[in-house]
Amino acid sequence: MSEQAKYSRLFEPYRLGSLALKNRIVMPAMAVAFASDEGHVTKRLLHYFTARARGGVGFIIVGYTSVDYRRGRTGPNKLSIDDDRCIPGLSQLVETVHGEGLKVAVQLNHGGGYSPSSLTGLQPVAPSAVFCRPGGDLPHPLTEAEIEEIVGRFAAAAGRAVKAGFDALEIHAASGYLINQFLSPSRNKRQDKYGGSLENRARFLLEIVGAIRQKMGKGYPLSVRINGSEYGIPGGITVDNAVALAVLLEKAGVDAVNVTYFGARYPFVETEEPDGSFIPLAAAVKKAVKVPVIAVGRISPRLGEEVLREGKADLVAIGRALLADPELPLKAFAGREEDINPCITCRYCGFLTPHGETGCMVNPVLGREGDFNLRRTEKVKRVLVVGGGPAGMQAARVAALRGHEVTLVEKGQRLGGLLHTASRVPGYSRIADLARYSARQVEKAGVKVERGRAVTAATLEAIKPDAVVLATGARITLVRRVIAGMVLFLARMGYPGIQDKGLLLKSPTKRRQILGVQTPLLAAARPNQELLSLVRGRVDEVYLAGDCLEPSGIMQALTDGERIGHSL
Repeated sequence: MSEQAKYSRLFEPYRLGSLALKNRIVMPAMAVAFASDEGHVTKRLLHYFTARARGGVGFIIVGYTSVDYRRGRTGPNKLSIDDDRCIPGLSQLVETVHGEGLKVAVQLNHGGGYSPSSLTGLQPVAPSAVFCRPGGDLPHPLTEAEIEEIVGRFAAAAGRAVKAGFDALEIHAASGYLINQFLSPSRNKRQDKYGGSLENRARFLLEIVGAIRQKMGKGYPLSVRINGSEYGIPGGITVDNAVALAVLLEKAGVDAVNVTYFGARYPFVETEEPDGSFIPLAAAVKKAVKVPVIAVGRISPRLGEEVLREGKADLVAIGRALLADPELPLKAFAGREEDINPCITCRYCGFLTPHGETGCMVNPVLGREGDFNLRRTEKVKRVLVVGGGPAGMQAARVAALRGHEVTLVEKGQRLGGLLHTASRVPGYSRIADLARYSARQVEKAGVKVERGRAVTAATLEAIKPDAVVLATGARITLVRRVIAGMVLFLARMGYPGIQDKGLLLKSPTKRRQILGVQTPLLAAARPNQELLSLVRGRVDEVYLAGDCLEPSGIMQALTDGERIGHSL
């Protein structure tokens, strides 16, 4: 079977309302923090969307844009569409995506009770005085007059979207934000016409749909993103609620329903969640409505094809995997799945880095697409990379792709370094995919790999490198017995204490759990720079990368390797 036949449904053209899409892969709205402080489009954002548009998706939804940037934004450097001053930048974004032959929509959102006062300086608003997130602010319950004003904001934002040239709109009625706060019985405790029954709780959303339709007309494609279920939230939305809501939306004239998920563990699928866990939510909605349904939730090309063939959805959204590799669709279509940089579901993309940027653990180019364009070198150098962990492999691969003659020496018998150890931690097995992917890409790039060999003065004399990259990792000093370097990985995760039952871990989501160990352990990591004295004075250019420079984790190791590979 040819690759085209293998993915015949996934890559077939599709019509969404009046829009002709080149395939059924949707890049969903993701709130990357690449806008300006005022919420305007930046060059960085344009480069980000250009890379994804060129990567082979069929439809892009830009998200999420705030209809009230002053009170309704949920984080720094997110997009705004609440003022006409936003239109020129948004128009440029549309032109950029159109230039790659794609259709593009914009998602309209209001954070409601999720908008922190620490960011906005204002008390957040919500349907009821109910905390919307742990540690958040107690919101001000909206009056009916204030609800009407927000409905008007959504309609005005829709008008700006049309002026900017967007091909479609999406209303964000999911993920815990304001509209979802009205829809969810767990947060909506109102006793008026906006609370109680599903019809009342949906009134706010349906008024927004009606206001947008009145302004835009029936021909303009309109999608609504809803929660198919709310997991772990007492009194939250059930799949039956979602199905009933989808029916109401179809009657109101929407053109598509985008079915996502929410809950105590949202917005990130936990690492142990199986692929496609939330497809049944979309499938349930699909049975009840005739309008197109979009499925989400860790969907690979293979699984996406299966979903479409079985009629469980009409389109599939691939989100975080496109952060890891924007060329995923093109590679799948060409039968090059082994060349897809794997999303390891680490949830890092949902958290701002210490520098205030959205990041990807496995893709150091995310948000730097304009800086890290691969350019062939004008002067070919002999480059020696010492160490086959993530930093060394990334530096070697990038340098080789730029045209340098690269030799990578690894004293062990396989490439990957501590990635293999880290992949044995429960819930983090996908890190092994990154190790395998990186090793394949090193060899495909033409790097000469020598395993089971230590670097000596004789090595330098034989290779005569113009540049050396030391990526020799870190040394772990044991205070008590430790299992195969596990502590270094755990230290990067963060563990605040030792208990009788084991180590107390705290994940980035503040979720705590106990990892049982037979023996308590303590360890410290320090950069392994033993070869530095050997190469200094013998080689003009010497670089340190990854834990060899400073123990810091996978993302920083790959970033160091990427940066060095481009600087050679």
